[in-house]
Amino acid sequence: MKTLYFLLVMSLINLHAVLAQTVSTFTDGTPDDAIILDADGNIYASNFVGDKVFKFDQQGNMEEFIVGLNTPNGLAFNTAGELYVCDFMAQAIYRYDADGNQLEFYSIAGRPSGIIKDKDSEDMIFTNFNTNSINRLDPDGNISLISEAEGLNGPVGLAYDDQGNLFAGNYNDRSIYLIHMDGTVDYVANPGDASNLGFIAYAQGKLWGTVLGEHKLYQIDPYSEDQVVHYAGSVAGDLDGDISEATFAQPNGILFDPSGETMYVTDFGTKNLRIISDVVTLGNPTPELPGFEIALYPSPVKDSLTVRLSEAFGRTLFSLYDIQGKLVLQQALEGDMQQIQLGHLSEGMYVAELVNQGTKRSQKIFKQ
Repeated sequence: MKTLYFLLVMSLINLHAVLAQTVSTFTDGTPDDAIILDADGNIYASNFVGDKVFKFDQQGNMEEFIVGLNTPNGLAFNTAGELYVCDFMAQAIYRYDADGNQLEFYSIAGRPSGIIKDKDSEDMIFTNFNTNSINRLDPDGNISLISEAEGLNGPVGLAYDDQGNLFAGNYNDRSIYLIHMDGTVDYVANPGDASNLGFIAYAQGKLWGTVLGEHKLYQIDPYSEDQVVHYAGSVAGDLDGDISEATFAQPNGILFDPSGETMYVTDFGTKNLRIISDVVTLGNPTPELPGFEIALYPSPVKDSLTVRLSEAFGRTLFSLYDIQGKLVLQQALEGDMQQIQLGHLSEGMYVAELVNQGTKRSQKIFKQ
C-alpha cells in the first residue's frame, strides 16, 4: 500500500482568473467503475473487469474491501453504513457491513448496473441494464418497478439533484432522462457525439457525465434540453496537471465529494482513480478579485506548515477544517509569511481557509 496524497494543489488567483483545476492520479488497485464515499470520507471503487471493490482510507491506504465478485458495478450506502454492490453478470445485488461481511443477497432478473439510495427511505433505486428499467429494492428484498419507459436504453448511472429529482443515464446511447415516480420520463440531454455514457453525478447545480470512447467529461444543465458543455479530456491518455491539458482513458465512474469541489473519476482504460480538485462550474461569470495569492507547504505536512501570502494587506484569518467540516484551528496572521504548528493534529486531509480584506482563499492539505 502507499499513501494517496489527495489534491496537493494551490489555488493562485489573480484579477479575472479562475480557480486552478488540477488532475492527479492514484494507481493502487485496478478501479475502473463506480465510486462512492462513506460518511467518514473513505473512497470505494469497483473493478468491473475483475472481482473486487477497493477501499481507500483518508490516509490513502488501499485495501481489497470485497473480493470474489463477478463483475462489480454500481455502489451505494444506506444510512447504517452498509454497502450495496450490483454484480452485473451474477444478476445479483449484495449488501455488506462496515467490515466487508456479506449481510444479504438479492437475486435480480436481469443485469443490475447503477444503484443509489432513495432520498426518502432506506430503499435502493437501481437500474436494470438489459430490461431497460428503473427499479426499487426495499431492505426485505422486495423489488418493484419504477419505470420502463420508452427511451431507457441500457440505463446505468443515477443521480439526485438538490430538489430530490432523479436522473438516469443510458450507457448505450448516452441519453439522460428525468425519472418521475409515476413511470414517465423527460428527456434532458445527450452528451458527446459517439460511444457510451458511463456514470452521472450531480454537483454545483449541474449534472456531470463520462463518455468512455471519447475520453471526455461533460457538464449538463439538468433543467434545459440539450445544454451540454465539454468540460475536460481529449485523446486517450493519462496526463495529469491542469484540467485544460489533462487526458483520460475511457473515463467511467464519476462522483463528487460533499462540498462539490472535488471530483473523482475512474479510468476504465488504465484502471486508475483520477482526482480533480477545485472543480469550477463552466459558464458562470468569474468574480473580480484582488491579487491575493497563497502558498501552503510542505504538503504533506508533518509538524510545521509554512503560510506564504502575496499582496495581502493587514490581518489575515487562517482557519483549518477537518474532512467533516469541523473547525480544528484558527489563527490571525500578520505579514506575508508565518509558520503554523500542526503536529498535534491527526493524520488526514484538511482544508485551510484564509480570509484577507473580505477575499477568501482555500487549499486542501494532507497531514502525515
